[in-house]
Amino acid sequence: MINLNVVSRIAEDKNSFPSLIEVLHTLKSEGITDVNILFIGAIYSQQVYQNILNLANKLGVSSNVTFTKTSIPLHDLDETVRNGYFINFTIGQFTGFSGLEGIRHGLKTILYNVDSTWENELSNSIAYCRTTAELTALIKAIRANQTKLDEEIKSSNHELINKFTLDPSSSKKLLDIMLPDKSVN
Repeated sequence: MINLNVVSRIAEDKNSFPSLIEVLHTLKSEGITDVNILFIGAIYSQQVYQNILNLANKLGVSSNVTFTKTSIPLHDLDETVRNGYFINFTIGQFTGFSGLEGIRHGLKTILYNVDSTWENELSNSIAYCRTTAELTALIKAIRANQTKLDEEIKSSNHELINKFTLDPSSSKKLLDIMLPDKSVN
């Protein structure tokens, strides 16, 4: 069983969810039915929520889609959920805070581009999926060799987080520059 988790409020401005339902449908049409999506977040738009349910029902994957209907802090998620894969929507190379937060919590985070105008601008990292086809291929690869892909995703996540954070020495130097009159230890 492959568990995909999407941490996001269900709202009008966050409506890239149908493409994930289409991924489930593509997988199902290839005989792959052991992939589930859990949407973790409050429902701000009944219309968007209903559209997701309607599409999942129409494409025959409604049994593979569930919702918490409430926001849950990452550290409060149960172990089964934490062991899944966290899909984080990106626009090109722009990675939001939630993706970085997931990586910092040690979660296997897959960054999924939802803007086709940027699909050629993305990293070749295994944890970046430029298109729905790449996300589908990654899920199939995980099914084929989960242990290997888990390590590759974690390694990619580690490289990504290092691009956004400072090591302790660099952090101290920066603080010394920003706060020259105060000693920072």
